[in-house]
Amino acid sequence: MSVSGLDHKSIVAMSQLCTEDLDAKMREKSALSKQLADLKRAKLQYDTKLQKKKKEDDSVIVQTMDMEKKLQTLNNSNRVATAELSGLGAENERLRQDIDALRSHLQEATVAYETECEALKGLKQALQATRKELAAETKQRDVVQQDLRASRTAQTLMINRLDDIERRNKALKNCVASAMSR
Repeated sequence: MSVSGLDHKSIVAMSQLCTEDLDAKMREKSALSKQLADLKRAKLQYDTKLQKKKKEDDSVIVQTMDMEKKLQTLNNSNRVATAELSGLGAENERLRQDIDALRSHLQEATVAYETECEALKGLKQALQATRKELAAETKQRDVVQQDLRASRTAQTLMINRLDDIERRNKALKNCVASAMSR
């Protein structure tokens, strides 16, 4: 859409659309931030569990053959926790990329909004200038119409005087003609 083709309603609608998009992005960012904090807490919990399991592993080494079976089970648990931790790390990286993309979109939306505000300011100035020109043209038209009315009035007076002079002239000719014919 060209800037000159926008009317006030289109600009307001576009501004509202941009504002709604911005609000939606901010809510999405807030949700992602909350999810990131939850994931960090879960990571800390898993780190704590992992450290606890490692301490248990150290004490199991000294125990009997019966305890080695238990150690094997704990090692399996450690592998699962490590896999989950790796998955959480990948998830954190993906969320980091999403947040970067959201920041980029927010910046683009902000620039677009500022551009639209500048365009709107220019349109308002152009509208004000046009209104001033229209007022000046209206004033000039009123002056010309007033002059035209004055000219018509003067023309009517001149025509009336001319008619009056012609009547007097005829009357005078008639008087002279009738005086000559006697």
